[in-house]
Amino acid sequence: MARRDIDLNRCLFHYTNITCNRCQEICPQGAIHNREIDREKCDNCGLCTAVCPTGAITSDTDYDSCLTAAQKLAPQVLMCRKVSPKTMACLGALNRRLLWALAEKQPLAMDTSRCAQCNPAVQNWLAQEIAACNQALQKAGKATIKLVHVKDSAPAPQAVARRSFFRSLFHAASDTAAEIAQAQTERQYAFDGTIWLDKQDTSPCQLFPGLELTASCTACGLCTMLCPEKALVISNSEAGKKLHFNPIKCTACGLCVNNCPQSILKLLPSFAGQTEFSLQEETPPAPPADSSFTLQRG
Repeated sequence: MARRDIDLNRCLFHYTNITCNRCQEICPQGAIHNREIDREKCDNCGLCTAVCPTGAITSDTDYDSCLTAAQKLAPQVLMCRKVSPKTMACLGALNRRLLWALAEKQPLAMDTSRCAQCNPAVQNWLAQEIAACNQALQKAGKATIKLVHVKDSAPAPQAVARRSFFRSLFHAASDTAAEIAQAQTERQYAFDGTIWLDKQDTSPCQLFPGLELTASCTACGLCTMLCPEKALVISNSEAGKKLHFNPIKCTACGLCVNNCPQSILKLLPSFAGQTEFSLQEETPPAPPADSSFTLQRG
């Protein structure tokens, strides 16, 4: 049984002027309804993690450690638990931006050869995300993601001496007891892809959202307060106020756009390079042109 939950403190549902059902819409098992995950139906594919804009999905998979471990392999390769027991349960939690961060620095290989038979929805998702990432990699002059087939890992049998046999038997009993105790302890990991991307010093590209200001901004600062990933920051200097946009942290959740008092923010499907916007501070209205008056004795 999969152990997945939704952290309502991070979920977008309690914000105004925004509706998000990405996790529910993508779940191939129909296991998510009204921000609750049916653990009996959930197959732990991770697609909900891949699309959640705020990292609100918690699970028993430590994706941060899995991705870091994949980076240390030579060559760098991503594979699921059907191939190696120390990897992520399923590759469905990956998206194009995570793949870009991995493939940007060094060549990346992936084993998706078992996905079609195991979970067609994951196969379709990964094919779409890999294709988008490869397009960006080609444009940047970098090696595209290579699809490989890794043989299932199996421990090699070893001959054991009589004395070693009884010693191993004792240790095996101890290890089994420890594993049972660990299994009874339910561990939940939160994974926010933008935090991981930021730690990798990822370069922005066409796979990330862009931002546009359609008119003069009054620098009210509401967008910076609402952004759950802190992708928007306002700075103040002698040159005036500026709005700074970080495409790596932006998940295109729409909170800033839907709650802007002036309705001047616009999210772009692809990052076009602009990260700074000059702002115009709101000034009080000027008095009427003819504001003179006289007093006259009655």
